[in-house]
Amino acid sequence: MKAKLTIFSAFLIAVTSLVISVGGSAANASPSSSVYTINTSTCPTTATQKITGTLTLGVSGPISGPIAPFVDAYVQGIKDRYAYQNAQGGIGGVKLAVTAEDDQFNPAMTKSNVDGWIQSGAVQAVTTFGSGPLAAAAPDQNLACLPMLLASASADQYRDIKEYPWTTEFLPSDLVEESAEVKVIQATFPKDKVITVAVAEDETGSGAAYLAGMKAAVKGTNVRIKAIVPFVNPATAAITLKKDKADAVFGALVVPECLQLTEAMARVGYKPKLTVQASNCGSAALMFAPAGGAANGQKLVFWEKDPGNPLYTNDPGWKAYVADATSVDPTAAVDNTYYETGYMTADMEVNSYQTAAASSAGLTEASIMQAARNQNYQEPLFINGLKWIMNAKEAYGIMSLQPLVYSSKTKSFNYVGKLINTCPQVLGAKNCTGGL
Repeated sequence: MKAKLTIFSAFLIAVTSLVISVGGSAANASPSSSVYTINTSTCPTTATQKITGTLTLGVSGPISGPIAPFVDAYVQGIKDRYAYQNAQGGIGGVKLAVTAEDDQFNPAMTKSNVDGWIQSGAVQAVTTFGSGPLAAAAPDQNLACLPMLLASASADQYRDIKEYPWTTEFLPSDLVEESAEVKVIQATFPKDKVITVAVAEDETGSGAAYLAGMKAAVKGTNVRIKAIVPFVNPATAAITLKKDKADAVFGALVVPECLQLTEAMARVGYKPKLTVQASNCGSAALMFAPAGGAANGQKLVFWEKDPGNPLYTNDPGWKAYVADATSVDPTAAVDNTYYETGYMTADMEVNSYQTAAASSAGLTEASIMQAARNQNYQEPLFINGLKWIMNAKEAYGIMSLQPLVYSSKTKSFNYVGKLINTCPQVLGAKNCTGGL
């Protein structure tokens, strides 16, 4: 067990002390420092009160409807990582708990769930699903100084540390992901002076965010968006995409639509020269394999060790994850990418909790947010070479991504090309600290 703990126990970030500001403006610790100091001067007193007994994470997500199976797996992953931590004594004796509320992927319901938690004081941190739901919850959640930890969203605006200091997102920002995807597209057509892309767009906030990222990423490149096709009816969208005859198709979609897109294009006899899927569909077993040969050669950029991939059979991080998860849940769905993602984000949250508890302020909502805002963490389930970096200058978390290509023969992803570091392009080289 000790060997496992050395991998999944939190690594304290490289900051000698975590200072919780009680006045003034939220700013860096010093003009040259990349350490961010959270401001509590306008917060309710609950933000700086010690957390005792139980620390509860509130999860608002679509636990009914078509996305529910994926979210259910995600939530169970969080619960199992928290259970594993509780078996080790919690966070200095404070136990971890999870409460989940359905929002049906409806932003108004997300806002209602989060506002309810704010008013009741029943949770000490929250997380949400989708850019639209995050947009609905973030203003009130920031005013209340309630930590939003690793929301499953990609919208760029909530990386604005001045406007949303109490919010962090887990998924790569739209600009980060689509900047990497544009490089993948260019590498696939190296001799073309102009490369055309047709975008299949999910008509929710998440799809709109992906599209906005692609529009921003193609600026100044030889990649042109030829068509934007609403993804309302898969068959209709596939027929329209076939008529557009673009060099590449990009799926600005959410689960399970990426699989639906592939299957619909196959039914109408259309296989683009290149199909690029959004990273939220990065499960070989669930989003690619069911389509058979139709998915062969599709690409995406990713950061997570995909379950079932022979690349990770003997990987220490993967093996520890399986052993730890099944030690508290013998039926743990460790081969489900969305369960793994939940477990992974929970592991990163535990890292923040432990760092906060070890700070001079002790475990409080403010110290949790301070730790989350200054997190330099080697997540064991990240693809080797990738690291989570969060600080005053880099509020993006994931800025490097690995291009992958799906093989229908092995039913898994293969690496194609080197890691793509988008930080210089997105933030400017002088702001790419590589850590704290």
